[in-house]
Amino acid sequence: MKTKSMLLAPFAVAILSYGAFAADLPRQRDVGYTAPPAPVATWTGYYIGGNIGYGWGRTENDATVVGLPPVLFGLSTASLARGDRDRQDINGVIGGFQSGYNWQAGSWVMGLESDLQASGQKSDALYCNLGGTTCAVASLSASHKLSWFGTARSRIGFLFTPGTLIYGTGGVAYGQVKSDYNFTLGGVPFASANFKDVKAGWTAGAGVEFAFASNWSAKLEYLYIDLGDSEVTVNVAGVGARVQRSFTEHVGRLGLNYRFDRGGLFF
Repeated sequence: MKTKSMLLAPFAVAILSYGAFAADLPRQRDVGYTAPPAPVATWTGYYIGGNIGYGWGRTENDATVVGLPPVLFGLSTASLARGDRDRQDINGVIGGFQSGYNWQAGSWVMGLESDLQASGQKSDALYCNLGGTTCAVASLSASHKLSWFGTARSRIGFLFTPGTLIYGTGGVAYGQVKSDYNFTLGGVPFASANFKDVKAGWTAGAGVEFAFASNWSAKLEYLYIDLGDSEVTVNVAGVGARVQRSFTEHVGRLGLNYRFDRGGLFF
């Protein structure tokens, strides 16, 4: 019995020594759960969207028949007697899509945006000679249609609130304006002229955009568009008909944008 006690004594000493050593070790503190930081509010990122609105377009027509006195046929002469009868309004509903990218630096937001619009704008008019008193000597019927247009613009804006962006915009505009002209002399058709060209010009405007969810925003925008001038000349039986046309447009539209998530929120 004494022999067994002597054999077990070293093990008992070792166990007691380990317990004392473990008691001297520093205890590990409990670490509580720490939530990840909240996403930083930002407008930076790519976005796509759609829009719908209304366009107030206007063509200014200057037509003359080469070889005839302007008093017999000339819209520029007739307009002096009629006021602005050679100006033709082309109004209608528009709608389309836009895409772009924003960079936010503090309270400033800069970006690039492009859009493509379908248009239902069209109109018809009849111009007469001699100050519009009669169409018996010479007349011109004009039909205009804006088939489509688009813009490529830069934007720069200021955050009035973290979710409200006020901005100005400007850049290049382009579009197709289709015009058909028919001339008559003495009530008899003698010539026609047609435009169906894609013209490039410029645009400028302003807008306000509201963030209403983590990836969604809505905007209200105004644009002024100038597509420049076009000219065509038609010769029939030695008589030349020349038409010059310019086109400008006011656009008001509502848009909805979806911004692709890059780890941040609008607000």
